[in-house]
Amino acid sequence: MNSAFWTNTIWYILLGILTVTEIILFMIKTDKKCITLAFYLTVLGIALNFETIILIFLNAYAYYPKIILHAPLPFHDVLAGNLFSQFSVSATVVFVVVFNLKFYWYLIFAGIYGLIEELFLALGIYSHHWYQTWMTVVILLLAFWLGKRMYSGIMNGTKPLVYYLYIYLGLFPLSNITLAWGLMLSGHLDFCSTLIRDPIISRFFIEIVLFNISALASMVIYYSRFRKKLSILVFGMLYYLYYIGCKQHIIWIKDGWFLLVTTLLILWMYGSVVIMDFLYQKSKYRR
Repeated sequence: MNSAFWTNTIWYILLGILTVTEIILFMIKTDKKCITLAFYLTVLGIALNFETIILIFLNAYAYYPKIILHAPLPFHDVLAGNLFSQFSVSATVVFVVVFNLKFYWYLIFAGIYGLIEELFLALGIYSHHWYQTWMTVVILLLAFWLGKRMYSGIMNGTKPLVYYLYIYLGLFPLSNITLAWGLMLSGHLDFCSTLIRDPIISRFFIEIVLFNISALASMVIYYSRFRKKLSILVFGMLYYLYYIGCKQHIIWIKDGWFLLVTTLLILWMYGSVVIMDFLYQKSKYRR
């Protein structure tokens, strides 16, 4: 075990243990476990979409967990640290909401995360570029308030458009973070680094565009009355999109793996829609 484990990685693992503990507690507390789990994925999707903007595109800060030391791209280690952070923050939001905690608990939890952030800065396992710790505190206070309203809306019934939005947001952690990122880490999938001047932004901009196209296409198929006929057309278009992307060197898929990788990406996304819909199935539409 290298020295980085005790100086860097261990702190992220402790944060992960805190996250798992919170998830276990709020899942024990709630009577509607499927909906609550789906809500956690939705909140996590919001956090990850927000982080995509400020971490990748706006370069707000960086994490140094020293977990992924031999990845094809060093930035993947930064992303790993970010995942520990966002899984934890999202779990705390749901924990506060499920236990219906009072406002002073909002202040306590937001303050704790502010202290954790300052600790990580002092340890040198995290750094700010233009971001400031007070922003985390303010964002969390808003997140607790918004999370409570969202959860109440889900339990009392949501409008169809809001329901579909929650499904869509949950696809980010279910599909993007699991399979797509895993394929990138394993060296089976990559994206053009020169479409935009910054190679990191270029890669992840393309990946996010493809994610959104695939997510929306899968949702259209799943919720369409003409699912069988439409699926052939839309899935065919997605295969063609990946094919053209590879031919134009916008998408890179390891030689000999095109059919398997694209099939996995397409079906995994569709399966993620099915999972989110299943978890949310006991919530009600408010028409």
